Amino acid sequence: MNELCFATTNDGKVASLRRAFEKAGTNATVRQLKLSLIEPQADTSREVALVKARQAYEQTGRAVLVDDSSFHIVALNGFPGPYAKYMNETIGPDGYIKVMHGIDDRRAYFINNLVFIDDDGTEHTFEGSPYPGVITHEVSTVTDPTAWSELFRIFMPEGSGKVLAEMTSEERREKETSNLQKDCYLDFARWLKQQTK
Repeated sequence: MNELCFATTNDGKVASLRRAFEKAGTNATVRQLKLSLIEPQADTSREVALVKARQAYEQTGRAVLVDDSSFHIVALNGFPGPYAKYMNETIGPDGYIKVMHGIDDRRAYFINNLVFIDDDGTEHTFEGSPYPGVITHEVSTVTDPTAWSELFRIFMPEGSGKVLAEMTSEERREKETSNLQKDCYLDFARWLKQQTK
């Protein structure tokens, strides 16, 4: 496969996939497709990714990759989970800080899910391990053009003194490597490399 179609409007996710390809030695280039996909209501981001991948495959008629990530707050029983994108669009990082007012347990984590549908229509799923950290008490003023979401301004990875938006790309990669037992982007890149041998 010379070109991989990644259906996402998120430039930060595209940059992450390209870094994973580079690290794994995967030769395919990443082509971003900004498709109009319906975001379904579901209990897990894996289910959301599956539905979106099927839509993308139907629209393009070719092999396609889709990501859906969830954000879980321990003190809120895992909420918002797969509804993180909706929460970001409605209340934003300031709203999260208000929701967390007076809550001492500020632990939270991300989970990434990738779904790849190959040319034959076969679905392949890749799930990452929880990426742990805490929600800060205020929103960072730093913005990062490679950020996946505004949550990067309030999420501090475990063992870090900075939120994701304040970290350099190198610091972020190093922290992801140390905090993640399973990186689904890297897993997918390595799997794809094996398929194309």
